[in-house]
Amino acid sequence: MRQFAWKLIVVAPFLACVWCVAQDAVPGTASAASGAAVKLEAHNGQTQFKLGDPIVVDLVFTSAASGYSVDTDVNPYQPSGDIVYVSPDDGWERSQQSQSGKGLNGDALRTLGSEPVRVPVLINRTILFEQPGHYEVSVASERVRSTSTLVRLSPIEDCAPCAATNAVGIEIVARDATEEIELVASLSRELEETKGQAPPPELTESQKKTMQEVEAQLISGDQSEEGQKRMKELLPKLNEMLAERMAADEKRHADRLLAAQRLACLEGEEAIRAKVHLIAEEKESGEDTPIGLILVNGLPSSHNRQLQLNLLEAAWRDPNNLPTYELHEALRAARELARDGMARVFEFDGSEEGRKAAVRQYQADLDVIIGTLPQRAEPNRTEAIQNLKRLGVPNPFNQRTVNP
Repeated sequence: MRQFAWKLIVVAPFLACVWCVAQDAVPGTASAASGAAVKLEAHNGQTQFKLGDPIVVDLVFTSAASGYSVDTDVNPYQPSGDIVYVSPDDGWERSQQSQSGKGLNGDALRTLGSEPVRVPVLINRTILFEQPGHYEVSVASERVRSTSTLVRLSPIEDCAPCAATNAVGIEIVARDATEEIELVASLSRELEETKGQAPPPELTESQKKTMQEVEAQLISGDQSEEGQKRMKELLPKLNEMLAERMAADEKRHADRLLAAQRLACLEGEEAIRAKVHLIAEEKESGEDTPIGLILVNGLPSSHNRQLQLNLLEAAWRDPNNLPTYELHEALRAARELARDGMARVFEFDGSEEGRKAAVRQYQADLDVIIGTLPQRAEPNRTEAIQNLKRLGVPNPFNQRTVNP
């Protein structure tokens, strides 16, 4: 089991630049990097959405010169590194911070040339649209890097590569309340039915025959010319079968992530209840496609933030739930949203006073868990105690003493 949000308290937030852009901020106009160009386009041509739909646009990068790379990482579990600007100034709010200056995922780097590199950006990660209407959105990021700046983090006070793109117009229309309730039920059912490790798909009769022939050939150990020829004939069939199984598994993974993202973006009270239920229910092991953090990232999309906080406080106190990292992150975000209307990347502002307040709050949360231990059944109780022992925050189970 992973540790709670304590790791966000002890990691110095000055290692990255946290962007909390005011709603009336004016985007930059320069190109993303000298020698490289970026423009914003509608994703798959879609410009009309309903309230609560995932709103995706594409950053499209090109360069006539060599020496540039693009970070194409769109990891849904990490804070967004893209800064979204919206006009007009009303009808929406900035509900979650963006984080610039993050480390690079080398596997996601793509060499930039004349062929466009497209990176989808989920606007809902940091923006909550509250009213139907026409909006103009633009995006700034530091995704394009020259070879000389690949490992250089942006300074705190500035992000030189972060300049806004052109604007793309989108139309947002109202969603019928009954339709949203039905959609929540459908998405929740899909996520419940696909949780846990996916069972291997049943083999077709043809695939079973291929497997039997491969096994028989291997067992026989026939190294004759005829035996090697037979194995050579079987290998393409075996590779095709494995490719089909991998494709089916990847589709299941992608469908589950999409369902979680769609639920995360919905704004009504039934969606809130479904998000909290699934976050509290998710275990930190045995899940090949975890969705907890995706749903946590969707909490800023909720309208009734007091209800959301009440439900998460109840879930944290419930001895039937494990005190997971995702559940505590959800509780932390819900507090911030109910108090300030903004979910922050880091738990405190870097000040000593902020650090002490975060420690006190976290210790209070741990006291709640400790108080529920007598009501917890096994193996829940043992897992909760093991987690308490691993924490950096002092508690009766790790016997650490610090001056908060």
